[in-house]
Amino acid sequence: MSDSDVIRDGFAYSYGMFYARPGRVVRIEGSSLRSMFLPRLTREGRRKIDAASSDYFVRGQLKHYGVQFDESEIHGDGFLLMQKVLRAGKCDTVPDHITELREQMHTEWLNKLPLERLSSHPKWLMERYFLSSGQPDHTKTTTVIGVRLDRFDLYRSSQIHEAASEVAGLHEVTGTGPRTQTIFMGWDSVAVSKAAEGYGAKEAKELQDAEERRENERVKLHTNYLNSLKQSPKGPKTYSPVGSYIINCKEIEKQWPDEAENLSLDIRQTKEPGVFEASFDFGVLKGIMVISAEKSALKQYCSQLDRDAMSDWDEEDEDEDGEEDEDEDEDDDDVRNDKDPTPGSKRKAEAPRGQGRLPKKFKAGATQPHTYLLRFKCRETGEGELQRTQEGTITFKAENLASFIGKADLPHVGDDMPFTGRKISNEPTHPRNLWDDYSY
Repeated sequence: MSDSDVIRDGFAYSYGMFYARPGRVVRIEGSSLRSMFLPRLTREGRRKIDAASSDYFVRGQLKHYGVQFDESEIHGDGFLLMQKVLRAGKCDTVPDHITELREQMHTEWLNKLPLERLSSHPKWLMERYFLSSGQPDHTKTTTVIGVRLDRFDLYRSSQIHEAASEVAGLHEVTGTGPRTQTIFMGWDSVAVSKAAEGYGAKEAKELQDAEERRENERVKLHTNYLNSLKQSPKGPKTYSPVGSYIINCKEIEKQWPDEAENLSLDIRQTKEPGVFEASFDFGVLKGIMVISAEKSALKQYCSQLDRDAMSDWDEEDEDEDGEEDEDEDEDDDDVRNDKDPTPGSKRKAEAPRGQGRLPKKFKAGATQPHTYLLRFKCRETGEGELQRTQEGTITFKAENLASFIGKADLPHVGDDMPFTGRKISNEPTHPRNLWDDYSY
């Protein structure tokens, strides 16, 4: 049962459908019922009965036609009673009180439904606010109403314009804002035009206020993190890129504002000194980065991840086939990293929680590099399409590694696209992504 259903006297109404309860049985025309049940029960009649289960179909039809019967008359699925009623001509017309009930429930449903849902049903929208018995009714709605749609929703807006144009004396004007359009309608042309004229500026102000509130919250998170650094014990300090960052990217925020409210990046230490992994959510793109100050280490680590992914797929194929290829095993031995603790094992870039251990060459109090190279894989979130491996850099602004400026080739966004990060925690807060999940 839908939350918009109107229930009364054994019937339910929703979105133009009038059901008999129980079973949500819709009315079948009397001529069709006769062809299904007379002179004998047809396959179509049997399908209708079986689809409704029990005797719901027969009871529902009798209820639609206002047919009264004694409970002793109905047996099994009720088709014998249905035949009897049809032979008596009791399902030829719908009684007036049932028709009136349907109309009353339709009106009640219209008044119950929110305006945004009615925007997909323009004729019902007109009926709800501007028509009575199909005729213009100036007393029904005396103010201006506005139907808000996505700015580029041309289909629904054209449908509403067409429906409004068929109501004599009704005025409608569209106001367009940065993200939405609103179709204003009413009987007073001056009031309608005034509402539309101020809409764009009003929405722009609302969006600006919302963005300021959002940015204030993000600044507060970053400031709280910086304050926590000041409260740490005195003495030589070591800083790590590991942690959670809030991200800003102007191009993403411009093109996909609804997707850009909570961009984030979470960096983890791997078991390889000087190499980090990062899970990122850039709204329209989600994926994994590998980060290192050393180009050779970055390349070697990513190559190993690709080999591990291929090995995993090969093993899955072997499990499915129930066979192993000795030549492939020999090839795998050639590409194994000689640092693996046991022959045949594959090194995993599993990261411990927290800041992780710093690379061996960075002693306590030593200076971490400020510029890191990165390679990443991702998928766009609209259709889930995997993207090829991309490259970029991030450069931290200060010794505490609390903020950075990044540049990367972001698929569907742009090449060498700038983005910024501000640290809010030394602990990664989002789940770890896996390189395999973004590999072809």
